[in-house]
Amino acid sequence: MKFVYLLPFSYFLHTRLSKGSLEFHALFEWGAALVLTGAFGIAGMWGSMLFAFEAYFAFISLYEVGYLFNDLISTKNEIAARLRGPADATRAWLAAWVLSRLMAFAFLTLLLDMAGRGDWWLFFGSMLAVFALHNLLQDKESKASTFLWLAWFRFMAPVVFVVQPAQRMGIALGAASLYAGFRLFGYLDSKALLAMHRRQSMTFRATFFLMPLFSAISMFDYPEAMGFRCMAFYYAALVCVALAVQNIRAGWWRREKKQH
Repeated sequence: MKFVYLLPFSYFLHTRLSKGSLEFHALFEWGAALVLTGAFGIAGMWGSMLFAFEAYFAFISLYEVGYLFNDLISTKNEIAARLRGPADATRAWLAAWVLSRLMAFAFLTLLLDMAGRGDWWLFFGSMLAVFALHNLLQDKESKASTFLWLAWFRFMAPVVFVVQPAQRMGIALGAASLYAGFRLFGYLDSKALLAMHRRQSMTFRATFFLMPLFSAISMFDYPEAMGFRCMAFYYAALVCVALAVQNIRAGWWRREKKQH
């Protein structure tokens, strides 16, 4: 397993996605990113999607550095912390994993021809700074703020460099209010900082993702809000499908109970 962790994305896969969050990331993060890059990409639909895919791996290579330090170093100072990753990892293995990520990020930066782009370095430098603060902070309340913006960086990384410049701020608004805002509830709940017993109900999720439609409609005459509207309608469509599936399953279950 330690050799597997040398590959970018492997640590995220084994310590986060294996816990049951694959569907959420696939639909609410990666799916949304592909829709946005396909609709508003500056390199054509397929070229923009390919760029987003490669930019995501550049992102996750650096993001996993934060995961490694959080799981193997920072959590040792936390009370009742969730233990993730190989707790017996030596400093040599940690150094090897970090080096492999830095090398992957450098390779992808060159592959995407972004080495000379100041916005590329500002974005990822700022992301690392927020992750460093997240790992250094001790109280859970303050870490909620850093988590919110880490979620924002996570969503923006694949799309910000390839979507039309006029749509960036609208997408950034959607990333903060829709994606990162929703993920913050989960983080607060996991840290026992949230008193919302029905947070995981379909009613709450439907309300959260359907309400932004009113904002999207209110800005219907603004071309620069197309990216935000796209996100609002995309998430609303996901929730409507989930509601339909839930109702179909509930109807099937009621019929089964009557027959027995």
